[in-house]
Amino acid sequence: MAKKKAVTTKKKPSSVWKTTTPAKKTTIAKKKAPAAKKRAANVPVNLANNGAHQQNIPLLPPSLMEDAMTSVKSSMEDFVDIANNNLTAAQRRRKIGPGVRNYGFIDKVSDLADANPQFAQFFKIADLKNCIRNIEMCRDLVILLHSFARAVTNTMLIYTDDAYSMALIYYNMVKEMSKRGDPTAMELYRDLKTYFKRVKHITAEPTEKELERDLHALIHGKSNQRFADGKIVVENISPKTTAGMRKVVDDVRKGRAAVRETESMSSEE
Repeated sequence: MAKKKAVTTKKKPSSVWKTTTPAKKTTIAKKKAPAAKKRAANVPVNLANNGAHQQNIPLLPPSLMEDAMTSVKSSMEDFVDIANNNLTAAQRRRKIGPGVRNYGFIDKVSDLADANPQFAQFFKIADLKNCIRNIEMCRDLVILLHSFARAVTNTMLIYTDDAYSMALIYYNMVKEMSKRGDPTAMELYRDLKTYFKRVKHITAEPTEKELERDLHALIHGKSNQRFADGKIVVENISPKTTAGMRKVVDDVRKGRAAVRETESMSSEE
């Protein structure tokens, strides 16, 4: 009887071990659940089930925009009729602006002219006062117009950024489909990719990056694709009577192999 009891006591640990194994499986299943929730949480809220971008941009009230255009246009026409001072660009540069120093000097002279009118012989003090008052009213109007222009510009920038983002989405889709051989997408991509090409003006002075690239191509005798041939000339004139002048000539031609003459080759000749 003692031996049978010993056998039964040995089987108890094995039964306990078997009961603990299903508990570990359940804990593993519970740990996998939050990962699925995290993947679902990473999905953008503004995407529909079909992947469309749901932004819901409303249209500005047309009546408000028309009223603003009409009121601003009528006010501008009335002000131009009263002022009657159309100036060219050259005439504007010759005029003295209402800066801080200029306005402070004018205001100080106005105060001194009231106290000492005997020195105001070639103008009327009342005319000077009217000019100062007109400057203040025009300055207040300019500040108001600049504030209104900034508000309108901010709205325009927001809509332009949203429109450009959506246009890029369409462009990338067309580009991807054109790589897969879709004929319509290939034609659309050919029409749209012209907006991303930068045409270099021949008369424009090259930038520092372009000079470094062309200089590297000439020194090493090759560029990224083909050999380079040409010259880079930098002329610098030190200032004497007037300001100095610097001229950069970047005449690098690509398209044929160029034979570089080294010091050893020139000495042999």
